[in-house]
This record gives sequence, structure tokens and C-alpha cells, in this order.
Amino acid sequence: MNFKNVKSIVLFLLYICIFSGMTSCKGNIEPIKIGVVGTMSGANSDLTVSGRRGVELAVDEFNKAGGLNGRKVELVVKDVKHDPIVAFNAYKEFIKEKIPVVIGPYNSGMIVSSMDYLKDKDILFLAPTVSADTLSDLDDNFIRFIATTKEEAVVLSNMARKNQNRKFAIIYDLENRGFNDALYTNFIKLLENNNGKVVMTKTFSPSLNFDRQAMARDIAESNADAVLIIADSSDNARITQQLRKIGCGIQIYAPLRANTYDLKREGGTAIEGMYIVGAVDLNDRSEDFVRFKENFYGRYEENPTYSSIYSYEAANALFQAMKMGTDLKPSTLKANIIKIKDFKGLQGNYQINEFGDNIRKYMIFRFENGELRKVD
Repeated sequence: MNFKNVKSIVLFLLYICIFSGMTSCKGNIEPIKIGVVGTMSGANSDLTVSGRRGVELAVDEFNKAGGLNGRKVELVVKDVKHDPIVAFNAYKEFIKEKIPVVIGPYNSGMIVSSMDYLKDKDILFLAPTVSADTLSDLDDNFIRFIATTKEEAVVLSNMARKNQNRKFAIIYDLENRGFNDALYTNFIKLLENNNGKVVMTKTFSPSLNFDRQAMARDIAESNADAVLIIADSSDNARITQQLRKIGCGIQIYAPLRANTYDLKREGGTAIEGMYIVGAVDLNDRSEDFVRFKENFYGRYEENPTYSSIYSYEAANALFQAMKMGTDLKPSTLKANIIKIKDFKGLQGNYQINEFGDNIRKYMIFRFENGELRKVD
């Protein structure tokens, strides 16, 4: 074989290699990995699971529309099992894996204790349902898509004043401290400003066995005319059931974190008449929300919750920020979200301020004939 033929063969093989490499690159564009973190399993998982599903819908829509210049988004999901230590380790894994943005967690207690470690790390958290006041007004790597805990206390205390409920028993869960302590403190302050008072306070830990029946008896004997149960949907439902079983008809108030389908499923008729904080109106008839609700039900065979709605909005805010930037660095994405400021939500517009805090309002609902009815 002469030199000319050898040269031709080498050039031909080189061409094949280059062409194959280009084809391979086009067919296998590296995805953009985004984290989702929260309690995915166990008794406190309903809030996170519903939220993750909202993210999944947003990602599917984004990818079907072409992604970011052809790059698709891929979710990396981590279950923290409602344990702050497991959550802390999950955050370190995201950092090690160089995942720039994480949607979640969904409970204040799963991140408040980690913020000192996370504040100078190269990662951005978008929290759909974390409302702890201690995370407000800070220039950090945390953006929330829900109003603060203080705003929940405001709507609850206003409803109590309207109902002339002035003597309160308060029950609260010790395992979601960032949110629960803030709601407890803010509510007491507002209650006292309205000439009310707390006549009994009881705390409990969901991970430990506690006597709900004894707690119900204590509430009934406290001479309170209302009780605020600061707990998740499952514990709220079970404590309420015990109150009704002993014939106690005390007026019950509950926070937003209890407003999930587990409350209705586990509480049954016992929760009739309960006042509860709401973030969204599932009877809203706006076009975008109706479309989202139909898509959500079509895929998961259940209605969305505020967690799925806010998670969907958080994901779309991220995609909007991604399209603006020259890179996908956490600092760039944070700056873009704050720069956009005004966002279109599924039920009206909302704002993200210069600290990454969300500005929108809560509502109060009441269970009537097994359904939630907006009352404020």
C-alpha cells in the first residue's frame, strides 16, 4: 500500500471519528441537574410529595418546550426522612455533586439549623413552603415562595378576634422548631394585643409516643374557649379526633402546614368547623390555575395543594432566571430572580424582594360539610 492510500485511509477514519463524536454530542447533551429535597417518606411526607409533583409538572413542560437551548432539566431527589441531621448531610451531598439549585426543603425545621453552614456555600435553595421568620431580611442563598410565619399569626388572631375567642389553649410540635416557635410567639403577642390570653400550653414530639387522649382531656379541662394546634396534618387530625371523642366541642384553629389532604383523610368528620390557614383557593377559576389543576389531577389522580402550586411556581421562576443568565451559577440565578421581582403565579402575581423573601397574603378557611370554605 503506497503512502497516498495510507494517507487517504487515515483522513477517512479521522473524519468518521469526528463526525461520530459530533453526532454523539448532539444526541447526548448534558442535562441540567436540579435538586429536590424534603421528607419524601413517612408520616410527614404529604407536604413534600405534593410539592415534588408540582416541580415534576413544571420540569416536564419546560423540557417539552425545548429546555434551555436544547438542554433538558433532570431532577435529583433526596429524602431527608423528616430528620435535620439527614437533611444536613443531603445538603452536603448536593454541594459535592455540584448541583447549583435545590428546590426545598418543605419544613422550616429541616433547614434552619443548617443555614450557618450553608450561607457561604455555592448553592441556592428555593423553598416553596418554608416560612420561618428567622430566615427573613437576610442576604443569603435562600429564596422563599411563601409568606412569613408572622403573617399566618396575623390571619389566625384576626379570625379569633372576629369569633370573640379570647382564652386559648396552644398545642405545638417540638420537631419543627423554626416554624412552630415563631408562630407560637407571634400568635401570643397578637392575642394579648386583642385582650386575649393563653390559659394552657402543651408541647409534644411526634417521633415519640405521647398520649393524645390525655392531651385532649387537658385541653377540655383548661377552661379555654379555643385551641390552636400547631402541628402537621396527621397529628392535628388525631388530636382533634380525641377532643371530639370525649365530647369536647372547643373551637379549633390550625396553621397552613396542616392544610393537606391527610388532614381531611385522617380527621374525617371530627375536623368539621375547624378554622385553618390557606395559601391558595382550590376553587379559583383563573385559566392558568384550572389548566394546572386538570394536568395535576390527570397525572396523579388527586388535586394539587398549596405545596404543589408554590413548587410549580418556584420551578418556573428558576427557569425564567436560567433563560436570562450567561451561566447557571447559584449567585447568577439568585441575582436574576431578585432582578425579575414580579412573577406571574397561578392565582395572581407575587413578588420576591431584595432579600429573596416572598410577598403575598394568607387566607382563612373553615371546614363545612367536609369541604373547605373561604371565610375571610
